[in-house]
Amino acid sequence: MKNSIAVGSLLLSLALLLVGCASDFVSSGSVSSAATDSSVDSFNETQARINQQMAVDAANAAATQQFNDAMAAAQQTMNNANAEFNQNGLH
Repeated sequence: MKNSIAVGSLLLSLALLLVGCASDFVSSGSVSSAATDSSVDSFNETQARINQQMAVDAANAAATQQFNDAMAAAQQTMNNANAEFNQNGLH
């Protein structure tokens, strides 16, 4: 009977020790996970800024192209008007 109590106490102590170590592993894992989450968040924020900048650059390029097209159309209109003026001899 004394031996079974001693063995029971030893097993209980061992179980508590293992549970304590397991909780250390869990908390170590969560710290590592937090560090990983932080780096993933940082990467995602950087990628979002890059995507936003690329969208702004694309919008600026489109606006510049529209401006250039409008200027070319205006120049063509002026060229046509000048050609018609010169053709009619109204100078």
